[in-house]
Amino acid sequence: MAEVQDKHQVDIAAVTISNEYSGSKSTKRRSVMERLKESLRWYEKGMSKSEKLLLFKLDAMILTFTCLSSFSLSLDLQNLTNAYVSGMREDLHLAGNDLNMLTIVNQIPYCVFMIPGTMLMTRVRPSLLMPTCELIWGIFTLLSAFAKDLNTLYAYRFLVGFFGSISYTGSIFIIGSWYRKPEISRRLGLYAVSSPLGQMFSGYLQTAAYDGLNGVNGLAGWRWLFIICSIITFPIAIYGFFAIPDTPATSRSLLLTKDEIEMSRQRIGAGAAPVKKRLSFAVVKRGLSGWKWYLFVASWAFLDQSEQRLSTSMSLYLKYYNKEFSIAQINNLPTVTNAISVVTTLVASWYTDKTRNPFVPAFSATAMYCITAYILAAWNVSLSAKFFAWFMGGSILVLQSLLMTWASILTIGDLEERAFLTGSMNCLGNAIKTGTNIVVFPAAQAPRFKRGYIWTAVTGSLQLICLVWIKAMTMWDAKKKKESIESLPVEEMTMDEKIPEEIGSSSD
Repeated sequence: MAEVQDKHQVDIAAVTISNEYSGSKSTKRRSVMERLKESLRWYEKGMSKSEKLLLFKLDAMILTFTCLSSFSLSLDLQNLTNAYVSGMREDLHLAGNDLNMLTIVNQIPYCVFMIPGTMLMTRVRPSLLMPTCELIWGIFTLLSAFAKDLNTLYAYRFLVGFFGSISYTGSIFIIGSWYRKPEISRRLGLYAVSSPLGQMFSGYLQTAAYDGLNGVNGLAGWRWLFIICSIITFPIAIYGFFAIPDTPATSRSLLLTKDEIEMSRQRIGAGAAPVKKRLSFAVVKRGLSGWKWYLFVASWAFLDQSEQRLSTSMSLYLKYYNKEFSIAQINNLPTVTNAISVVTTLVASWYTDKTRNPFVPAFSATAMYCITAYILAAWNVSLSAKFFAWFMGGSILVLQSLLMTWASILTIGDLEERAFLTGSMNCLGNAIKTGTNIVVFPAAQAPRFKRGYIWTAVTGSLQLICLVWIKAMTMWDAKKKKESIESLPVEEMTMDEKIPEEIGSSSD
């Protein structure tokens, strides 16, 4: 009987979640000031002081580390492009598509280890696994500063990608394990913006290193960039050993009381259940049995294809016309794209948390991206139009937080399926991007990437179709599950399992 009740509870949760995130939730008319006040509230209305304190501690631990970790990984990955346009190409005698090959060598281990690394987090304490990996990739970032030739740099970038592979999906896994559905989107939004912030900071850091450290102790400015990035990475990794609370089911955090850990388990419900200790193919079979895996992986793949033109293509354009643009401009101008993505991601995430409808901002941002993609595909436009397209193309990055939020919410009752789905999205998306990058954006074709700009216009358009498909399937699932539960005998259901009269109106 307990198993039947558990099944009913998960189904009821799925109905409520699916309806809320399909955008079917109805709301009463409220004044502009009431809506503004509601949108700026960080904690949910009616939350107790003890639960607010718990959330404050979780934010201080989880969000601080995951955002800093994402920031440092983006810094350690983006620094390659900044170093390339700031003297590394000449010092290491790079030519042709060497920059593409360095990216591929970095991305292959990043993709291969991502899914097993994410699944490993359901078996090994994340508080040990994630900081250890960060320490090691920081070491190889530091060693990159002293590379004497291309082959040595290949080896170091390979290892940075291998140990950095667990950072993104691991952070998504941790955030999705501790927060309830009305809380996830804005936190994933804050996490998502830490990556473009890291890319922005890399540009500013390279400019400062080139201007202030170039030649100091016999080291070129681009070498100092790698050194500074590693110095930033090390303390973040050490902090992770103390900050990561593992999952609610396995937490032994010294920063949380036993009552707070128990409260977290009750808040999350089925999602806090301990996973099996034996790796099983059933997890993969379960993940592949529904539509979610196929559509979310496809959508993430289109996202990764679309974002290929961001930053690097603009940097190579500016480098090609280096007589017209200074080293500072070459490093700093592409950061405007990241600034656009930061602002749009924060707004979109807040909107999603308040409306339970990620489709609207996701579709709107993709539509804007498509406009910019068509401009660059046309190419024979003014320089101002090109800059507009490069800058506003950053809007597509809002999908990083929105798709992960959507996927995490729809699998909130299954820890292993969530790990498999989010790991697959990032892994396969990056794998496909790694294979296509040298074909559609070969560095040797700078500054005009004809194939690349046409390709990203196509993938942006396909993304629009995929988003509509996901929304339709979410609504279809909600309808089927609602009908299924309504057909159950009422006497077999507990009071908590009753279907709300107005689907999506549950306060959770």
